[in-house]
Amino acid sequence: MTKYVVESTHTPEECLQALDKMLEKGEDVLKQFAFGCKSGEHTGWAYIDADSKEEALKIVPEFLRDKACIHEVSIFTPEEIRAAHEKV
Repeated sequence: MTKYVVESTHTPEECLQALDKMLEKGEDVLKQFAFGCKSGEHTGWAYIDADSKEEALKIVPEFLRDKACIHEVSIFTPEEIRAAHEKV
């Protein structure tokens, strides 16, 4: 599995629909997202494990998928950072 950050934006007008659709997917899906809606940033971010970007995108409600961004991310260990310095 690969780690992804899923970024899903919506407009203020779409906000309740977006939240409702997330909740329809299940409370466990809703809990994976942090939202900026209360501060005026109508975006949700989730940090998930998936086999592909396409699989990661499935967490986003269908009507918002065309606006979503999926970012493959990595977590570095201290050893990886030290090894990178040795290569420079």
